Amino acid sequence: MRSENLISPTSKRAVLCIGLAVLMGGLLLFTYLSYFNRHWADDWCYNADFRNKGFIETVRGYAYDTTYTPSRYSVTIFAGLLQAFDVVGTQWMTPVTIWFWTVGLLWLFWNIARLAGFQPATPLVAFFSALIVYFSIYLTPHLYQSLYWRTGHLTYTTPLVLMTWVFVLITRQGLLGNPSNWETALAGMLALLAGGCSEAAATVLVSSLALYVGVTMIYRQQAWAQKTFWIAVVSLFFGVVAMCLLVFSPTTQIRKGRYGDPAPLSELPRLIFNYTYAFFVLSVKDYHHFLIALISALVGFVYPVTAERSFKFDRYVLLGVIVVMITILLVAASLTPSIYVEKGLPATRTMIIPRFIAAFGFALGGGIVGAALREVATSATLQMGALALLLISFTFPIYTIINATKWVGIYAQRTQVWDIREAAIHDALFAGSPRVTVEAIDGLPVGGIRDFDPPGKTGYWITRCAGDYYGIKLDVVLP
Repeated sequence: MRSENLISPTSKRAVLCIGLAVLMGGLLLFTYLSYFNRHWADDWCYNADFRNKGFIETVRGYAYDTTYTPSRYSVTIFAGLLQAFDVVGTQWMTPVTIWFWTVGLLWLFWNIARLAGFQPATPLVAFFSALIVYFSIYLTPHLYQSLYWRTGHLTYTTPLVLMTWVFVLITRQGLLGNPSNWETALAGMLALLAGGCSEAAATVLVSSLALYVGVTMIYRQQAWAQKTFWIAVVSLFFGVVAMCLLVFSPTTQIRKGRYGDPAPLSELPRLIFNYTYAFFVLSVKDYHHFLIALISALVGFVYPVTAERSFKFDRYVLLGVIVVMITILLVAASLTPSIYVEKGLPATRTMIIPRFIAAFGFALGGGIVGAALREVATSATLQMGALALLLISFTFPIYTIINATKWVGIYAQRTQVWDIREAAIHDALFAGSPRVTVEAIDGLPVGGIRDFDPPGKTGYWITRCAGDYYGIKLDVVLP
């Protein structure tokens, strides 16, 4: 008799649900913080152009406007859709992202498990999905700019959600009797939008799709490979198109001079290796990633997944090695654009992309290790000990959630000041005043994001954009 039969299924289910509830609580906290979202920095230039030029002409800025980032055409498109709802659109941006991201990962894990011959329990795949999304957000070096500032969010976090759903559609084709043409078209459109958000997103998208197409060619005799091959090729094609649209954008060519000469191609492999190696050294040293892997390993060890065919220890080991290699390659891909152009790591708000890849790799790799150990360690004592340790390990995400609550007061204070300033501007407009004196809001508490500046200071162009948006001259004083 296998040891899992000695542990009450109800007890095991309850422990997993407790962990899932904790992680969902963390995601709800990050969702709540979006209530304090407002417009900052580059947002004002998008807002002014949408109001004064209209949607179509602002999108056409891809060809000539170098004031902000119109070459990233997807950011312009999404910013225009959100701008239609003003501040409310920016507030809803984050919750939609968080929950579409979580549901997308859940669906993706479900599809992959079924294609591999497993029958996963919904709470199990939901747990891993919530774990990855929660820690991708919690561990991002610049939470505000990556998740709550509209321009930064659309540039670096939105494409992660879109990429997830591209692979949901791809893997779903393998489970259908006949591939869906409209889903193939939808996957291509999502790939075009995901790649158009940023260069880092485009390289990850193209790299991951190219890897998948290569795998389908290796396993071309398998039914799932045949069914998913063409949708993957279509997605890859549009991913490459998106990358070309970014690289060869007229505004990109104009702005090239600001960065100087890129890294020599002969030096690029060495630089990519060094920075990728440094990223993973720091990730391994960071106890957060170790605990992500530990929690995942305990889950993989305690909760079996029913399989249609035998999946023994050596196959788990091989799968683990593949996960490690893919994680390293995709992190390297995410860092490559900045390494090539700026000869260094990307801005901290960009790091949510490699953080997501790392969290995905550590969680999935940990789960595989746990499942492999399960095949060689069937002791009832070990099973019950692992279940108890898993329950204890949930104190770690609880601690991180408590730590993250510090942002509530900081975000709320900045939002209150923003709303007071907004009201003063509208009062001046109502009174017919040609100008109004406003106070710049300190960006240091959330990482130094630029706000209004007086003439002569760096960032004054943002003040001018805001003035154009409101239709009034802003005289800025520093706090």
